[in-house]
Amino acid sequence: MLFNSYIFVLLFLPLTLAGYFWCHRFRREWAGVFLLAMSLWFYGYNNPRYLLLIGGSICVNYLLSLLFRKEYEPGLRKALLFIGIAFNVALIFVFKYLDFFLSNINALTGTAFPLLHIALPLGISFFTFQQISYVVDSYRDRTLRYHFLEYANFVTFFPQLVAGPIVLHGELIPQFGEEVNSRPHPERITRGIMLFTLGLSKKMFIADKFGAAVDLCFANAAAASSADVLLIMLAYTFQIYFDFSGYSDMAVGLASLFGFDLPMNFNSPYKALSITDFWRR
Repeated sequence: MLFNSYIFVLLFLPLTLAGYFWCHRFRREWAGVFLLAMSLWFYGYNNPRYLLLIGGSICVNYLLSLLFRKEYEPGLRKALLFIGIAFNVALIFVFKYLDFFLSNINALTGTAFPLLHIALPLGISFFTFQQISYVVDSYRDRTLRYHFLEYANFVTFFPQLVAGPIVLHGELIPQFGEEVNSRPHPERITRGIMLFTLGLSKKMFIADKFGAAVDLCFANAAAASSADVLLIMLAYTFQIYFDFSGYSDMAVGLASLFGFDLPMNFNSPYKALSITDFWRR
């Protein structure tokens, strides 16, 4: 499900907002279960099979975090850390790079390993690296004794699930238990609507328009002149910029509607004065 789709704006978002705050009137845990269920619906809307992927990833990483709470000898703890990192990296490799690896092996050695053509799951890099950081912090005893529901919501929270930002556990999980987030606040809702509208406008009216021109040029690359290529390079630059900027604004705005603060991870990088400043922004 995409932020700029009709089903998200007209059905999913108002239903999730109303249900989340309504459940909070009874018990905080009910609101957490409801938010988790809606986030999983959001993630599995286009391909329900990937719910098994994200569900399995959550269970394995949470189990590892529980094992780190026990008093194991340092060698065993390091082995568990290696298993956790290897498991998460393997997920990204299989779903994102395995076909690329096999095709290069076939080209270099003349073999004929069949390509799997696995569809890339949405947001796999974001929720996988997020969980790697959690496993490492668990190994270093820097995580609290979070419940499974809190951890699952930390990973699947739909505003940041597909396109980030990658959030550390200390930045989000404590907010699930704050009493102030159990009811709607006009200021946060106003801020959320403003940021979501701004991000949606960047995506639809700027990024998508530049994207249409880029796609047209790619489809007719043989007939493109040097001037066309230069213009399309510039258009592609702005398409990527406003795509990321728009999705970042929408993510922060959506979280604000629910009373949560996500870190701003896209701070006008084209205004940077150096490479270091660019990556910081």
